[in-house]
Amino acid sequence: MPGPDLLSAQGLRLDGRRPNELRRIRCKLGVFTQPDGSAYLEQGNTKVIAAVYGPHQASKSKMSTDGVVVNCQYSMATFSTGERKNRPHGDRKSQEMSMHLRQALSAAIKTELYPRSQIDIYVQVLQAV
Repeated sequence: MPGPDLLSAQGLRLDGRRPNELRRIRCKLGVFTQPDGSAYLEQGNTKVIAAVYGPHQASKSKMSTDGVVVNCQYSMATFSTGERKNRPHGDRKSQEMSMHLRQALSAAIKTELYPRSQIDIYVQVLQAV
């Protein structure tokens, strides 16, 4: 339960929700035609797009006989927050989020079904206010 300093005099959160109210969720699949899969997700004021390519044959340097290689790339658009920060590609936060995404999504994929294959997943935060 949020503390008293997080609620207005009317008992609402800063974004207008009641203390026990969840953020609104909106999801749209197949937002791009080029990737094998894509999605747009909104939760509250956070907006994210994702694209998935694969499975396809893994590059020789990444080939694994055990199963599929999952690559994830996370990034935040420079306009995604109130402050216009030019985040370099591959900054520490992005690398960390990419690693967590890869771990979570690899656990959800039956990797043994895709030997010597690769799946590339790209996630970009459009708004995070």
